Amino acid sequence: MLNAYNGDTNPMPQRILVANDHEWTARSLESILTPEGFEVVRAYTGRQALGLAQELRPDLIILDFQLPDLSGPQVCATLRADPLIGWGTPIIITTAAGGRSREDEALEAGAWDFRTQPFDGPALLHRVRTYLQAKAALDRALGHSPFDPESGLYSQQGLIHRLDELRHDVRRSRLAVTCVVVSTGSAELREASDQVRAHGSRVGNVLRSTLRGSDLLARLTPLDFAIIAPSVNADAALGLVDRLQHSLHQIAGARAGTPASFRAGLASTRAEQSDTFDGEDLLRRAVAAVDWASPEDHPVTVAG
Repeated sequence: MLNAYNGDTNPMPQRILVANDHEWTARSLESILTPEGFEVVRAYTGRQALGLAQELRPDLIILDFQLPDLSGPQVCATLRADPLIGWGTPIIITTAAGGRSREDEALEAGAWDFRTQPFDGPALLHRVRTYLQAKAALDRALGHSPFDPESGLYSQQGLIHRLDELRHDVRRSRLAVTCVVVSTGSAELREASDQVRAHGSRVGNVLRSTLRGSDLLARLTPLDFAIIAPSVNADAALGLVDRLQHSLHQIAGARAGTPASFRAGLASTRAEQSDTFDGEDLLRRAVAAVDWASPEDHPVTVAG
């Protein structure tokens, strides 16, 4: 079980890591990228870029050729050797001083592109969009797409990626976080393959309409979903589960031949535990909790 979506109707913005210690150049890139809806994360040194790339797994990386500690090609080559980044993440290396030798060094290190300053904004945006589309196509081909093509919710891979990103925000802002795993559909329904897709789509729509914009909604299997709720403790999450259960029973009762069945598992971390937040462990605990729930006797279980 694993997959997610922003409770909003739009996917989360694509994240671009910009590593450049020259303020004017970095702001120039931000002024090109941010108005187009991209989330820009800044790094000022090569080592900081390596740490943020491994922690946040950005969708695209832009490195200055000469960072204070490591060169852009050195950072690029290190990231290419990292299995979490690999060759599928677009990396662009930029420089204020062009030259064939620098371009050759950048491309030999694994950069997808080499750009000189000042930047041509429209041309850079065209390249960024093209590289992001290529990355998405590669992810789909490898089964790593962050979104489930049927529902538009995050895929299992997408949820894990977002949990990694959330770790950075939780540790910075010291947030409580609750994971709710919701399992729907009776055993009979799960065996009726012709009904599973339709029922799962209805459940996904109900969940999406009930959640806050800051919550993450994931489709783990056709009939199982995960919700990641930042700044929500276990007590507040129980109220959310009650609302979800009521809404789901309503759609079940409104459709003949759709048996009502609902189980939920909860796992939470407190704000004082934010320094050691582990999103995947939180999800695993919620999945384990739902396995102990019973639709008839005890539909909601809270992990210890």
